[in-house]
Amino acid sequence: MNREMSRFTRRVGFLNVAGAAGMLGGVLAAAVCFTGCGDPPITAQRVPKEKDPHTAAAAADPHAHGHGVTPPTRAALEWKLPAGWKEATTGRMALATFAIAGEGGAEAQVSVTAMPNIAEHEADIVNMWRQQAGLPALGKEEAKASLQPVEVGGEKGRLFEVATAAGGATGPKRIVTAMAHRSDTSWFYKLTGDAKTVEAQKPAFLEFLKSIRVKEAAAPAEAAAPVAAPPPTPAPAAGSGPKWKVPAPWQTVAAGQMQLAKFAVPARGSAKAEVAVSVFPSDTGGTLANVNRWRGQIGLAPIAEAELPKQITALDPANPQAFLVDLKNNDRQLIAAIVPRGGQWFFYKLLGDAAAVTPEKDAFVAFVKSEP
Repeated sequence: MNREMSRFTRRVGFLNVAGAAGMLGGVLAAAVCFTGCGDPPITAQRVPKEKDPHTAAAAADPHAHGHGVTPPTRAALEWKLPAGWKEATTGRMALATFAIAGEGGAEAQVSVTAMPNIAEHEADIVNMWRQQAGLPALGKEEAKASLQPVEVGGEKGRLFEVATAAGGATGPKRIVTAMAHRSDTSWFYKLTGDAKTVEAQKPAFLEFLKSIRVKEAAAPAEAAAPVAAPPPTPAPAAGSGPKWKVPAPWQTVAAGQMQLAKFAVPARGSAKAEVAVSVFPSDTGGTLANVNRWRGQIGLAPIAEAELPKQITALDPANPQAFLVDLKNNDRQLIAAIVPRGGQWFFYKLLGDAAAVTPEKDAFVAFVKSEP
């Protein structure tokens, strides 16, 4: 039987979003059009083109601020879907997700994600997944040594595997991750789930990787260069766009690299501050690493693990992993929070001149607690 390929298109702006309403209102919405029952699909994605002076900082620090709108390139991502894989609902980060049924009700999942090129941080990526599996971090060279060569669409990629220890209510889990760095984008392909199902599906996963094709197209002429961020506009009105409760005086501004949304808070004289929101599939290194990163952003020295309890405050008794940090160095202040929700980690940061940050603390905390 002649197997004609199906197609679905997804607009992706997760690295470059001009306001929360646009992001949550449809940036990861999918228009699905099937032209053949059970046929392997072609998936078209839009990915960011990083020509921004803050690109290097954004790659090293996934929560770094961008100060303009960077136009995306366009890329068509194609693949042949293995038998038994079913398209599933995607999260805010994944461009595509597939569910796989194993024996006895066991399950596995494959996800496809695009990020700014982070080829220089492969060891950090390995340790991020090791941490999620409850494993200790490896040294940089040892982490690099765990990477294996793999073919991704006729190009060289890197693959690594991590597994949880046996036992537990759901049994051992396994994660197989492949990554391929192309131009300004890093593509990630992850197979995760029940250890036996993942092991059984690994050959199909490797064939899936071989079938990948990424076809880049030139950006529109009018988007050939970064454009300045537009003037602030009023935050979305209640009942429109996102469901979170944005304080009325806050103004939506263009979101930077790796940001879900960004807001300007009321200025106090010449003192200014901004709120940024990002979402990640993990806590990106743990509480201590995040606190020390934030401390560094306002010129404070890093702290040791033993000092951490003095730095963080519980945010919500119903969500024990959620916490708040309030840091100040002379006239600079940073208030940040991490809130796990639905398998994702929401990062909130209020940063700027202390005279503008301090009066907004209560409003910021209320915003953080509101559901997106």
